[in-house]
Amino acid sequence: MRCHVCNVAVGDGQRFCHECGESLDGVTNPTEIHPAIDADAVAGEHQTTVLLNEALAPPVVTDVLRSDPAPDQAGMPLATEVDLDDASWWATEADEPDLAPTEAIEAIAEPADRPLEPSDRFDTPRTGVSSALSTMPFEEPKLEPAPVLYEATTTMPAMGAAVFDGAGDADDYAPPPPEGFKLRATFVFSFLTMVATLMASVADIIDIRTSRPVDGIVVGIRMMDDVGTNLAVAGFIGAAIMLVGGLLSCFGLRSGAGLAGGAGLGMAGWAAVTIGLIEAPIHAAQQITRGSTTDVSQFTLSTTRDLGWFLITAVGVLGVLVFVVSFRMTGTGGRRGLNPWVAAVGALGAVIVAAGPLIPLGDATADLNLGFSALPRAFFAGRLVQVGLIAVTGIIGFLSVRTYGLGFAAGGL
Repeated sequence: MRCHVCNVAVGDGQRFCHECGESLDGVTNPTEIHPAIDADAVAGEHQTTVLLNEALAPPVVTDVLRSDPAPDQAGMPLATEVDLDDASWWATEADEPDLAPTEAIEAIAEPADRPLEPSDRFDTPRTGVSSALSTMPFEEPKLEPAPVLYEATTTMPAMGAAVFDGAGDADDYAPPPPEGFKLRATFVFSFLTMVATLMASVADIIDIRTSRPVDGIVVGIRMMDDVGTNLAVAGFIGAAIMLVGGLLSCFGLRSGAGLAGGAGLGMAGWAAVTIGLIEAPIHAAQQITRGSTTDVSQFTLSTTRDLGWFLITAVGVLGVLVFVVSFRMTGTGGRRGLNPWVAAVGALGAVIVAAGPLIPLGDATADLNLGFSALPRAFFAGRLVQVGLIAVTGIIGFLSVRTYGLGFAAGGL
């Protein structure tokens, strides 16, 4: 069986054509062999068996049309079934009947390889033998539109047009737009460090008192400039660099976060050295007091660590906090890494900068760097912390081969 519209083969009982979607009502309905005349009654006559589709060509013909019916068979009932396997019932080219123009059936001989025409209204495949084509007046059935099997949700592009369906993926993997200003903990802790540094530069650091004047012990209140004239300036520079880096990190710059983190460790080293220098006069006064052995030379020594000492300690703690929170922006940011050879040279330079001050000069020995002399061990510990942090910031900063690392190394140095 074939579709009456697109001529594609269809199955028995199929309701819609799988090629064009046309309704197959009346095309694939079961058909029956037309009732035929008894074989004995029409012996020698040229008969044609007509197979009509019940739905496409109603009403069903109930008589077999003959070219020359015998007089003695007039009125004979024509309802005998015919065995189509009997070759005598099929017309051939040699015995084709001469039909009158008024006959409703025209018997023709067709070649087996003739292409199927739309007018061939058969429900079975062609067999290669002569078949009868119906030329009876036929009313073309009204074909209803094919039902909508689905509802289109998108407009399909024209054939050959470029199709791009990755808009969603492009949005997912596109670089994020600039975030603008966003307050970050790096900036907040950097600001607090700056405030603590300013307060420590004007606050009292220590206060040394004795019950009577003692040679070698300088009594009184000391401030940061009394310990080192360049300490306050160094603290301001480090805190300012950390504050600038924290501000840049608020705009999403990873180099700014690295600058703040490196400067934070730099301020921690600054605080360690400053505390070591502050402990030097306290250590000297205690050494003199312990060295007094006579009752005449006995006296009372009192030392007080004031607000400035605690502010300097707070600066070191805040610097470490800035370093920790800046690690949130250590990513590459989608940029390529730096040249590894340049990074290796920079890391080596940082090691040289840190190790250089520890090399003894002249007749000095290495134990002087460990605090076994007159200076307190707190000073040497702070000095070792400072040069160690220089090495750490340089090695980590350069070898990370990232923009964060460059800022980290620069801030630490």
